[in-house]
Amino acid sequence: MKLSSNLYLTLCAFGLAGMISTPANADSLTGDQRGSILLELNDIQDVLDGKQLNLRTSAAQTFQAASASNDAAYEFYLKCHKLLNFDPKGASYSDFRDWRDRQEDKVKTEPNLAAMRLQLQYLVLSMKAAEADEIDAIIPELEQFVGNVVANVENLNMRTMQEPVTKTIFAEAYELNKSLKMENWSYSPGNYNEVYQKTILPFFRDTAPEELAAAWDRRINLESGLVASQQAGNTEALEKFQQERLPTLHWQKSMDLFNSVSQKQGAAALIQLVRANPEHPNIRNWVENFRRLLLETTTSASDEYTEPAPQTPQPVDPNNPLGFE
Repeated sequence: MKLSSNLYLTLCAFGLAGMISTPANADSLTGDQRGSILLELNDIQDVLDGKQLNLRTSAAQTFQAASASNDAAYEFYLKCHKLLNFDPKGASYSDFRDWRDRQEDKVKTEPNLAAMRLQLQYLVLSMKAAEADEIDAIIPELEQFVGNVVANVENLNMRTMQEPVTKTIFAEAYELNKSLKMENWSYSPGNYNEVYQKTILPFFRDTAPEELAAAWDRRINLESGLVASQQAGNTEALEKFQQERLPTLHWQKSMDLFNSVSQKQGAAALIQLVRANPEHPNIRNWVENFRRLLLETTTSASDEYTEPAPQTPQPVDPNNPLGFE
């Protein structure tokens, strides 16, 4: 991007054009001069942000169309590879075609294609989240997406689904790997636990605590259903999940409720879990953590009871020392 003429003239006036370093003994910029440059830089940043927004909007529309079917996702995958790996080198179409034919049998499988399609859908969802003023509009769609992934896990390349979508060929082709960055967001569409921990549960914790327990139940049910499906017939694995993993999930839920919603509700659930799982591998840690939590949150007797201030006794009348009236 070229500098605007106003900024260029301003920089020239201050001896800064062309990023020329100034001597250590050069005159310092005045406050007005710094302010003028910063205002111009802000204008440039606004232009860059606008271009970035337009690029993401265009990408979202293209990704949405490409995610309509496995075939459409694969065709888009080929186009992105050609754009990134062949066109910049001036390679001929026959070179690209030879590469396409060599890798087709390996890449064009149903689990791979389904994963590509869901990666595109999750990129669209991620862009929506990046542009949304409030995340609440995204939460139902996000939970539905995660549920769909878990329900179809047997038909997906889950190694691909665990990878961040910002590292896909689709994101690289549209430079989303540089611009799509959010802290409270998981970019791995197959990591349902991270999606809940980073985005879904914090949302309910902060904005709708009365619905936090139900959100936890949906997250627990997802994992329970996944284990039941993947370990069907494996009695040992199912029993271990019921005896160890499931109580751990309920412990995490109850601790969250204690800290975020209701100490009474959380404590009732926590003590019940302690009583019901004396053989759990983490029982000692649970008891110790629960004890520490209660000690940290219980109001001490000295805080609850304020001793009345001592009163100054009335002077004694020497003629009536017992105070008879």
